[in-house]
This record gives sequence, structure tokens and C-alpha cells, in this order.
Amino acid sequence: MRDHYNISLTPSSNLRTDALIRLVEGEKHLDVLRNDLNVGSTTASHTLIELEECKLIYQDAERNYVLTNIGKIVARRLMDFKDIIQTLNTFESFWLDHDLSAIPDHLLDKIGWLKDSRIVSGTPVDIFKTYTTVIKLLKDAKKLRLVCSILPPDVKLLFDMFAVEKDVQAIVTEETLHRSIEEVGREQLRKALEKNVKLYMVRQNPKIGVFAVTDYFVSLGPYRLDGTFDFASHLISCSKTAIDWGLALFNHYTEVAESVDLS
Repeated sequence: MRDHYNISLTPSSNLRTDALIRLVEGEKHLDVLRNDLNVGSTTASHTLIELEECKLIYQDAERNYVLTNIGKIVARRLMDFKDIIQTLNTFESFWLDHDLSAIPDHLLDKIGWLKDSRIVSGTPVDIFKTYTTVIKLLKDAKKLRLVCSILPPDVKLLFDMFAVEKDVQAIVTEETLHRSIEEVGREQLRKALEKNVKLYMVRQNPKIGVFAVTDYFVSLGPYRLDGTFDFASHLISCSKTAIDWGLALFNHYTEVAESVDLS
């Protein structure tokens, strides 16, 4: 009997990988798969035979190729892996130059969810481009979930923008909380906490810099590897999977944060 694990499903076996991923969409006939894979009938048949022998696919009564239960699991993991590689390759310098210790392992495993992102960077002519871009996006947000270990410029202006109309939950460090109280005013902050703002504090600096997730976008601005904050470069995405990733990251920090009470 053929060993089910002899087949190579590493990224180098692109044809087998692509065949499995194509079948996630649903059952397909040989001719359709051959066109999808852009190969000849002999090559396609050989590939499908290998996958059948490994119990990853089978042919139904209409001779369509279908993923087995094991094939479904393998195919989805391969899709995740391809998304991860795409995300890492597309934003290689961003991942190499920044401290990712603020992201827990289970979300690093899902970093491919950020594949449909873009990097917004400042320029010599517009050094504040990143900051102004994020602020413009925030103006249209109805909900804001924020993790912040630095004090943004114009914090009073930002507070006035979000403290009345938005559904805001923010997680800050102890130092950032004290500085925010100084800038905004204890009484104004207390009133906001009685209305639409929920504020949490973490004792240990998460080294995340500024991280925001809203109802329609997510923005990630971590520290550089040397410990300084990179004001000039943020990763931004409006995709649903990226927003889901962002909410999961925010929820991770709520588990280690304590609620702030200024009464």
C-alpha cells in the first residue's frame, strides 16, 4: 500500500497545491481543472492520480474530482500558508524592521489575513502623511478599538473627535494614561467614560506603538527593532479578514488589561 505521506505538498509542489486549492471552490471535472491549472491532460491526470492515492481527493459518480475530508483540511492549510508567504513577501521590509513581539503566536500564525493591505509611509515632502492618513480614515469610523503605548500628537483634538459620537474602547499603558489625563483633563475624561468611551490600562508596555481597528479598517504601527516608534510607516487594510484579525488582537489585550475608573 502506498504511504499516504510520501507525496510532497510543500510550496515547491505548486501543481498539486494549486489543484487542491482549486477544489476548495467545489467539485470539478478533469477538463475544468486542466484549464484552471493551465496544463495538458496527461500532466493533470498524473497529478490527480497522486492526490487520489494519498486519499486527498476522489471522483464522484459524475467523474468530478472532490476533496476528501482530509483533503479539505490540507487544502485550507495550504491556502493559509500561501497567504502567509504572500503577506511576508509583499511587506518584507515592514516585518523585518519592526518588533513583532506584541503580536501573540496564534495571530502570527494568521498573518496571512493581512495580505490585502498597503503600507502608508511618510515622504520628505510630507513627513506626516501616515498620521494624517489614519486620522482621515478615523473620521468616518463609527467604532474604534485602540491599543496605544505612545501619546499621539494633538491628543486633545483626537479626544474631542471621538469622545462624543464614536463607540470607543482604548487600551493604554499606565504612563500614557497619566499623560492623557494631563492633556485632556480628568473631568472631561471621566465624563467620556460615563458615556461612550471604555478605557483600559495595561501595566506592561505591549510595544505595539499604535494599533487601531474600526468597523471598516485596521491600522498597525509597531515599534522598530531598536525600540523607537515608527511614526512614518503603518500597515493599513480595509479587508474583512484583516479587520477580524485586528479585533482578535484587541481582544487579546483586553484579557490582560484592567478597566480604568476615574470616579
